[in-house]
Amino acid sequence: MLRKKRGVKQYDMARALGVSPSYLSKIETGAQEPTEKFKVACAKYLKTSVDRLFNDSLVEKVYPEFANGLKNKLWAVRRELGIKQYDFAKKLKVSTPFLSKVELGLLDPPEQFKTLASKALKKSKKDLFR
Repeated sequence: MLRKKRGVKQYDMARALGVSPSYLSKIETGAQEPTEKFKVACAKYLKTSVDRLFNDSLVEKVYPEFANGLKNKLWAVRRELGIKQYDFAKKLKVSTPFLSKVELGLLDPPEQFKTLASKALKKSKKDLFR
């Protein structure tokens, strides 16, 4: 999320870190656990600490500047419940990039998606989407 909020393209960051874009994508979606070496390089690249970048806290607590920028609480609720993005996308039968765009507020999802997401997370649509 931090990479996207700062406007850094996945391809550019992957190349700067000496990894493939697919590896970086797997790390970002939770499909693969990063190595300690990668965590350190990633934090240095994004000019933050490893503790702030790789943690299980809600993004709004770690990066308060994001609290008002999110158009929905989907990302925060999913993380709070410990659901990996890849697994959640699979459950909703959408692509991981689509889910990522919705979570970042870059894409307004259709009502059917909102209904499925609210059922999957056992939250009302009003609690998830503004």
